[in-house]
Amino acid sequence: MAKPQALIQAGGIRALSRSIRIMVDKDLGDEMRAASRAAAEKIVPYAKKAVPVGTGRLQASIKADATRSRAIIKAGTPGKTPYAMAVHRGRYIKSSGKRTRATKYLSSMIPKAWPEMVDEYVRAMDKIAKKFNKKHGVSRVYGRFGSGGK
Repeated sequence: MAKPQALIQAGGIRALSRSIRIMVDKDLGDEMRAASRAAAEKIVPYAKKAVPVGTGRLQASIKADATRSRAIIKAGTPGKTPYAMAVHRGRYIKSSGKRTRATKYLSSMIPKAWPEMVDEYVRAMDKIAKKFNKKHGVSRVYGRFGSGGK
């Protein structure tokens, strides 16, 4: 008896995303984006707790976003909180010749939220891969974008 193969392996999410894009399957693309956003949403509360709070604007600006293959956490707005990157990475102040301390309020929170989000994310992506296989009859599509598959 053959050993069952996983539908998604390391790097498989990007390949699945590309296949969905080639087949122009908006429904599965939207499902993938929703799963990625749900994973990003798990990190937001951790990031909001870790960010230094002065006025609270930076904390309020932390939001989740997503593409089909990536969960994205955004912080800062150009008009109200342009200092988001400086707080996260630290910055060099020329006049004093010193560097401000970095507070990794985004990247350091991913490992803390990881156990909460990984199982749910893998289940969602596996479900989408199975739907893609059932709908299109293959697990991966090779070729050019926009073929439509119809």
